[in-house]
Amino acid sequence: MKCRNMRSAKVLFGCFNTIFFACGFFEVVCGYLLLSDKQRVLLSRLLASPESGLEQPPFYFLALALLASGLIVCATAALGCWATYLPGYVILTLYFLVVLSLLLAECAGGVLAAIWPRCLGLQNAQGGAVGALQAYYALPDYEHFTAAVDLAQTQLECCGMTSARNYDMSAWQLRQLGPRALAVPLTCCVPATSSAAAPSYLNPRPLDTARCQEVTPNPDFRYVPGCLDKLDDWYQQQYLVFILGLFVTAVFKLGILLSTILSCIRLRKRRQEIRSFVMKSIANKTNENIYESKFGTHDEPITAKYIQPNNFYSPRVRNPRIFDSKPNEMV
Repeated sequence: MKCRNMRSAKVLFGCFNTIFFACGFFEVVCGYLLLSDKQRVLLSRLLASPESGLEQPPFYFLALALLASGLIVCATAALGCWATYLPGYVILTLYFLVVLSLLLAECAGGVLAAIWPRCLGLQNAQGGAVGALQAYYALPDYEHFTAAVDLAQTQLECCGMTSARNYDMSAWQLRQLGPRALAVPLTCCVPATSSAAAPSYLNPRPLDTARCQEVTPNPDFRYVPGCLDKLDDWYQQQYLVFILGLFVTAVFKLGILLSTILSCIRLRKRRQEIRSFVMKSIANKTNENIYESKFGTHDEPITAKYIQPNNFYSPRVRNPRIFDSKPNEMV
């Protein structure tokens, strides 16, 4: 029964460890796919202000974090497999600490992802979003920010942060950084291509440029809503997927921690049982040796070493010269 309990603990630990390895591999794949999705990474640049000093968009660092976390999880799972076949307190303790640190890091990552846009993002319409659009759009040193705004306006079908009026007092309009006679960028215009084909944000082709640049916006030729609310909705969708993935992996890691504790308890009980069995066997052997030392048999007869009282007065003992045999032998 005890062997079955030990085997069940090992099987449970091995199953969770296999799922843990699969989660790590899945994180590596997700990190690679996110890193290769250039448009998603570029669009996430709008979640951080250009003044934040980030050289890369936030999703770029998220992709690298997923890759690093997935590789660490796979290495930890390999350590867990080793701990399954070679149980020991040192290996299990190291495994427990690594999994616990990963769990705490994921929880911290979830909290950081929740407060990120409110700390460095463009959630405030009167502050960060509109101000960044008016100050940095189309400037020579902020090409990535300009491309992110154009991508958002093309992909989310919006214009400006709150409305198209954000471009009226912008550096793009005042310095005439764009083509003349343009009230809004061409990415705010409805493209001439069909909806089935993805429009290009780098080389937009409006359906009607003149109707798009009219003072009174026409929804058939220009996107009317602002991008701020749609960016918020897009970010909430990404955040929901991210939190869901973190929750699933956290559940598995919590199960691994519990199985590790169970394995440590089983290992400790097994060692106590082995120790008690060894002590009992040593005690039994000690008692048997004492009994044999008291009543043990000898190869030589006792008469060969000791003179019996009856033989002391025999003629052989009194006359050793007459009898050639040993005097101590019995008659």
